[in-house]
Amino acid sequence: MKKYLRVNNDRFVLFLTEKKIQARVEELGRKVSREYKGRVPIFIGILNGAFVFMADLIRNVSIDCEIDFMKLSSYGDAKISSGNVTLLKELN
Repeated sequence: MKKYLRVNNDRFVLFLTEKKIQARVEELGRKVSREYKGRVPIFIGILNGAFVFMADLIRNVSIDCEIDFMKLSSYGDAKISSGNVTLLKELN
């Protein structure tokens, strides 16, 4: 049976549970820690959508790492992309 989620006036089909997402993020953090042991990876997220995911991922990485964010936009005030990407924040 499909589960639905409402956000404002939009209805969405629940595709992945929070528990499944958390388990996969933990697995990714362990994998990065193993594969980059002895190195310092740089994680680059695209704001604003990646912020929570990046925070959860970094909490599951057990090695030193760096993090930075870029901000891009192709939506403006719309819900549908215009197809034109604008750089709003560069990497430090």
